[in-house]
Amino acid sequence: MSHTRHFSFTFAALIAASAVAACSGTNATLPGGLQRSVAAQPRTDEGVRRPAPRSTEFFAGITSGSDPRGITLGPRGMWFTQPGSNQIGRISAQGVVTEFPAPANGVNNIVDGSDGNMWFTQGGADAIGRMTPRGKVTLFSTGNEAYGPFDITTGPDGSLWFTFRSPSTDAIGRITTGGSVTLFTNGLSPGDVGVHDIAEGADGRLWFTETFNNRIGAITTSGTITEYSNGITSGAGLTDITNGPDGNMWFTEYAVNQVGRITPGGTVTEFSSGISAGAEPGAITSSRGYLWFTELAASKVGRLTTSGQIVEYPISVGLASDIFPSSNGVLWITDYTGNGIVKFAP
Repeated sequence: MSHTRHFSFTFAALIAASAVAACSGTNATLPGGLQRSVAAQPRTDEGVRRPAPRSTEFFAGITSGSDPRGITLGPRGMWFTQPGSNQIGRISAQGVVTEFPAPANGVNNIVDGSDGNMWFTQGGADAIGRMTPRGKVTLFSTGNEAYGPFDITTGPDGSLWFTFRSPSTDAIGRITTGGSVTLFTNGLSPGDVGVHDIAEGADGRLWFTETFNNRIGAITTSGTITEYSNGITSGAGLTDITNGPDGNMWFTEYAVNQVGRITPGGTVTEFSSGISAGAEPGAITSSRGYLWFTELAASKVGRLTTSGQIVEYPISVGLASDIFPSSNGVLWITDYTGNGIVKFAP
C-alpha cells in the first residue's frame, strides 16, 4: 500500500492546497497575527436576510509549520493538534494560544475524554496519548503497525474509540481511561479498507467511514461491527462523519462532491445541490440544528439542513482541515496549510 493512498485525507488536502486561490470577501491584515473577513449575506431558507457570518483567523502564538489538523472543545477553550511540530494547542475564545509538547510524532486527532483529560492519536508512534488540562502527557501503545491510530471519539461507555490503520488489516480500537487497549476486526472487511473518521451515534453505536472500501461502518460497545454500502456512490471518497440533530449520521464524500446521510437502519441519501463544483467536502460537524462542513478545494463552509438544503459561506483560509463548535455555537476551523485557527460565527 502506498503512503499516499493510505493517508487519503492528506492526498485530498494536497490536491486542494494546489487549487486554493484567494478567498472571496473583504480581507485586511490586522496586528497580532489576526485576519478577518466578512462573508456575503446569503438568504436564509425562508428567503429573509440575516447578518453575515464573521470569520476571524488567528496566527499569533502558533508554531510556524505546525500544520493544525484536528480540533475539539475541551477545558478552557478549543484544543487542536499540530502534527508538523508534534504539539497540542489550545486557543481561547479571544484567540490566545497555548501550546504543549506531544511526545513522539504523527499526532493526528483529539477529543475531550470522559475523565476530564484530552485524548489524541499518534499514528507515527502507534499510540494513544492522554493529556491533562495542564499539558502532562501519558502515552499508551496500540501496537507496532506502521500507520496506527487516526481518528478518536468518546463513546457512550466512557471509553475512547479510534480508527486503526495497518498495511495488512484495519481495526476499530477501544481504550479505557485507564489505558487498556482492545482492537476489533470481526465483521470488518479484510485488508486496508481505509477506516478514517469515527463518531458516536444517537443509537449508542460508534459510526465510522471506510474510504477505500466505500462503506460506512458501525460498531457496538461490545465490538459487533456492521457495514453499509447500499446507496453510496461508487468511489465516493468517504471522509468525515458526525451525529446529526435528526438522530442520523451525516458524512462527507469529497471525491464526488456530496454529503451523505445514513439512518440507524442503514438507509443512505446523498446531497449535492448547492455545493460548488469541485469543492471537495471534508470535515463535518453539527451545531444549532444544522450540519456544517468544510470544502477542501473551495475555501468555504457549507451549512446543510436536515432536509438537504445547502448554503455556502466563503472564509479566509488556506485549507480547512477540521471543524468543531464551541459551547456557544461558534465554529472553529483548523487551517492546515495556512498555519492558523479560524473562528467562524454564523
